[in-house]
Amino acid sequence: MYIVIYVYQYTMEIENFIALLDKKRKELCEIYENKMSKNKKMTSNPDTIDFNSKKTLNLINAALDKKLKSSKAYQKMVEKELLKKQI
Repeated sequence: MYIVIYVYQYTMEIENFIALLDKKRKELCEIYENKMSKNKKMTSNPDTIDFNSKKTLNLINAALDKKLKSSKAYQKMVEKELLKKQI
């Protein structure tokens, strides 16, 4: 009786492990295909990105935004838009 239960649990663990390996293999293939394609966007769903990556991306975007807004070209563009709105 105990041997049958142990063998059943062992085969279930193996099946779960194989399923997990298949899932990870598919994810790796998808990442590889995305990386090799012209489209450098790695994920289409932002919910799949972990917290630390989101935090890093937000910091990068904030720095780029700050750099853009401090540029003279951006300030001239804003001034032109304000003049158009006033007219």
